[in-house]
Amino acid sequence: MSRLTRTSLCCGVALGLAIGACGSDETAGKPSSSTSVAGPQTTEAPSTATIDDSDATEEPSASQRAVVATATGNGVSAFTEIGDETASFFFPSPTQFGGDRVFLVLDERDDYLRVQLPIRPNGSTGWIHRDEVEVSDVTTRAQVDLRDNSLTVWDGDEILAQTSAAVGKPSTPTPLGEFFVRDIIEKNPNGAYGSFILGLSGFSEVLDTFNGGEPAIAIHGTNRPELVGQDVSNGCIRIPNELVELLAETVPLGTPVEIVG
Repeated sequence: MSRLTRTSLCCGVALGLAIGACGSDETAGKPSSSTSVAGPQTTEAPSTATIDDSDATEEPSASQRAVVATATGNGVSAFTEIGDETASFFFPSPTQFGGDRVFLVLDERDDYLRVQLPIRPNGSTGWIHRDEVEVSDVTTRAQVDLRDNSLTVWDGDEILAQTSAAVGKPSTPTPLGEFFVRDIIEKNPNGAYGSFILGLSGFSEVLDTFNGGEPAIAIHGTNRPELVGQDVSNGCIRIPNELVELLAETVPLGTPVEIVG
């Protein structure tokens, strides 16, 4: 049974040690632009907005909910097939950042859950024992659209926030696919990662390694807001600090993140 190898944000020093800048500061691709829930497009740093849904009376439907499994012990074993005697992976809990170990649940069968695994290749799945986790629902979800460099976040059918985002440059594109938030890490607001990092379960599909680890991708803040809206990173998604602070407060671990293009 293998443990997880060390990962690095696709743009930083090794996870678990320190984290640096996500992507180069060169400008490439689309011109800088931004959108927000309220207000016209602007060339300044994107504004953010939330929608007050205090008057909402309907609970999110089943199709608007995702099921998340959270480790209850010191780790979770993942199996390739139900009934395998030897686990393929062991995922320690807490994570290297001290947070809960979570998985996005895709299916269930008897005493097993099929979950998305935060390993390469992207989209990998495995089976875990139900009795090693606690299962709960999340109603938040996010979409990154590489066609217009935008990020939209919902809670049920209510938009929480929407903004322009800096994404991967042509040589190190942001990967497409279905991922989930696996870590939320507070950082220096004046640093290259901005106020927070929302580590995702996916990895660069063009970089083999990055700063001595596997090249994980993330949504995070930035100290270069003028680059938001452009294709400049090594694969991560950069957004304004005020928005990443909002997400860190309102988006739970396990929240699904879809990247389309």
